[in-house]
Amino acid sequence: MREAKANLAINNLMKDSSKKFDGDKVVTQLQEIRTLALEEKDPTVVKICRLASEYIGAKGNFDLGYVAEEEIGDMTDLEYLLELMLKVDKPANREEIQEIRDKIKGEL
Repeated sequence: MREAKANLAINNLMKDSSKKFDGDKVVTQLQEIRTLALEEKDPTVVKICRLASEYIGAKGNFDLGYVAEEEIGDMTDLEYLLELMLKVDKPANREEIQEIRDKIKGEL
């Protein structure tokens, strides 16, 4: 994202969720990031934050299996999504966020 405030919110969520996954806290932080994305007029991030929040609310986790399926590394799906969001201005990252969006839609 473009604004430092938004990137700070994403980094804080990464830190918090790496210690312990608390679904309610993650959803609250995603809603804050969504609000910042609305201010930046970034519909991709707005949508993924909403869908990720809905997924966590429905499933209690964010275990999409995307990272394992794509053989990306040892990150969690949430960590990977947040990394993509930090550099959403790169077309490849935006495409991957949209792939994750489609995967979430298929599971909700």
